[in-house]
Amino acid sequence: MPGCRNGWLCVWHPEVDGMMPAPVKRILVVKPSSLGDILHTFPAVELLRRRFPEAELDWLVHPAFHEVLAFSPFPVARAIPFQRRKLGKAATFPREFFRLTRELRRNRYDLVLDFQGLLRSAIFGFLARGPRPVGFSHPRERDARWLYGRRCRVDMERHAVERNVALVNQLCGMNEPVPELVLPRGRFPVQLPAEAAGRRLVGVIPGARWESKRFPPELFAAVMRAVRQQYPEVAFLLIGSASDREDAERILREFGLPGAFSLAGRTGIGEMMELLGMCELVISNDSGPIHAAAALGVPVFGFFGPTRPELTGPYGVNHRIFRRDLECSGCMRRHCPRGATPVCHALDAELIAAAAVQQLSTGGRRQ
Repeated sequence: MPGCRNGWLCVWHPEVDGMMPAPVKRILVVKPSSLGDILHTFPAVELLRRRFPEAELDWLVHPAFHEVLAFSPFPVARAIPFQRRKLGKAATFPREFFRLTRELRRNRYDLVLDFQGLLRSAIFGFLARGPRPVGFSHPRERDARWLYGRRCRVDMERHAVERNVALVNQLCGMNEPVPELVLPRGRFPVQLPAEAAGRRLVGVIPGARWESKRFPPELFAAVMRAVRQQYPEVAFLLIGSASDREDAERILREFGLPGAFSLAGRTGIGEMMELLGMCELVISNDSGPIHAAAALGVPVFGFFGPTRPELTGPYGVNHRIFRRDLECSGCMRRHCPRGATPVCHALDAELIAAAAVQQLSTGGRRQ
């Protein structure tokens, strides 16, 4: 089996029948999206940085998530844009395909890792100039495995962070634990609302990509009101994309008190990361920003229903998951078949608020 020896890694070259040693001077990571998936890869690339400190890292990434790579623990030399929309249209596919292929072949890679596990990610990893990509033995799309030069057996029922770390450990013949990250800060300038400056900050993230993961604004507002009764000095920052503005405004109306500010749609990902890093606590649906907060060491109170927090929840210590114990929990449905108001959304606001008050009183944030 291939492993690391004296700074060299045995990798499979497609043009050679067998294993051959090659120095690892340049690495390509294939993980185009989403925000949470990219952040779940950071501990694995930190292990790569420690194992190959002299190597350079390129990353194939969707342009929407380019800014998050500024926080990568392994500095990214080149972010290669993956224009999924252009690749998905017949009119723009040929030109975009050849552009991306040229970009992937501009540098010669000694190691290509496909953390995405889809057929398209395996294809572009395969097209890169260098050895065939390393991937999971049981990727998300089974056909992807036939393009891999090395398939690593990893328990896919583990958390995404642990799966990615296990892939690197297997590849390099190591048995390292998940590294504790200290992400860089101050990469993007941010300006708080004047009324929030100098106050204790709690982040509120009302958005999510799935309808079934969007818990009611009334729940968020009730939690905020109860916390405000105990800590009137707290300011709430409602953070999200432009598509979250309506829910953010509903929360503000339901909250009905000063000290809450909607920044939904007013920040890029880089600014969002900086804002989350300023918070003492983040209250959120299951969405990408909770993984940003967790990676920054901020305690997360996550609302879960259709998804499985043991696989894709906030990773690390000091996080709390609020989820009803229902037969249908973890159904992985984007829309609830039982009606417009999913039964899993009926969480106890008083219980959540009491836990938030305790968190704010005791601290415990990882620095």
